Amino acid sequence: MFLNLLKGEEKAAFLALARKVIAADSDIAEQEMRLLDSMKKELDLEEEDLAEIDDTASIQSICAKFTSSKSKVSALMELIGIGFVDGKFVHEEQEVIFSIAKSMGISSEETTMYIDWARRVYIN
Repeated sequence: MFLNLLKGEEKAAFLALARKVIAADSDIAEQEMRLLDSMKKELDLEEEDLAEIDDTASIQSICAKFTSSKSKVSALMELIGIGFVDGKFVHEEQEVIFSIAKSMGISSEETTMYIDWARRVYIN
């Protein structure tokens, strides 16, 4: 939905964050993996780009790759969507989302607004 707004390093950074959201609840659902594969294709990353993704990097260092407000919000909304794709947005996923948002300089209130929007889109 918003991945086309990401540029350069932001694409690989997004995938690193997506993996953190997916792994947050230690229950990797098939729907989450299918969505991640679809997002990889949409981001049009080469194999060498995927090899450079450092899953061990801190959320703060990954979030530093996002340069504009538009790319930060776009990434956050896509990440929230990942949290809802399996039908449940559990506490652990929410904690990771709020940590990402904070690292991007997005307020808790704004993040809650995006989560409420996603809940209406994905659950109802």
